[in-house]
Amino acid sequence: MHPRAALLTVLIAATSACGAGPAPDTTAEPTPFVASTPSTPKGFTAVECPAVVGGKPATLRLAVPDGFTSESTGPTEQTPSGQCTWRDPEDRFLSVQVGETESLADHEDELKQYEGIGGDDEVRNVTYDAPVDVFGDLEGERLTWWTYSDGSPAECVDVQANGISLFWESPEDVDQRLDDLDLLLDSVELIRS
Repeated sequence: MHPRAALLTVLIAATSACGAGPAPDTTAEPTPFVASTPSTPKGFTAVECPAVVGGKPATLRLAVPDGFTSESTGPTEQTPSGQCTWRDPEDRFLSVQVGETESLADHEDELKQYEGIGGDDEVRNVTYDAPVDVFGDLEGERLTWWTYSDGSPAECVDVQANGISLFWESPEDVDQRLDDLDLLLDSVELIRS
């Protein structure tokens, strides 16, 4: 897991605030769905992330921008359902996880505790939206924020639907390329083996 993502996970786990409002059910056991854009867009590479859903093998398919290389892939003891990560030469980071069980609404107030604290671990511009289209027309949640972690400012986007979470991070001095993220989100599909 990326150091900043790991730090964020630790910070979130260490707090106990709850989300402010009702959120869509985005943490149920993942069910298969097809991508809203089944072909791989130009400038992207089709990839797969093995997972386990309901004790049976499944595959999360998606298209990542060219230049992203795999850092980790597949189920582990820490992420038994499945997690895969990629990074590009500009230090943009992408992570997908199958089997997420905590709503992004729970993370919003936790992140806001670090708004404006200055220095390491500071966050700004925390925005939570739900319901929103996440993977094509599949409704879910979207959480965005700016973070300063380990001396590196970054823009972050976390989306979640159907028990699948996707985290996208760009260093502040690198173009966020949200068009790339939108194309990536439209390519996500879950297939039962």
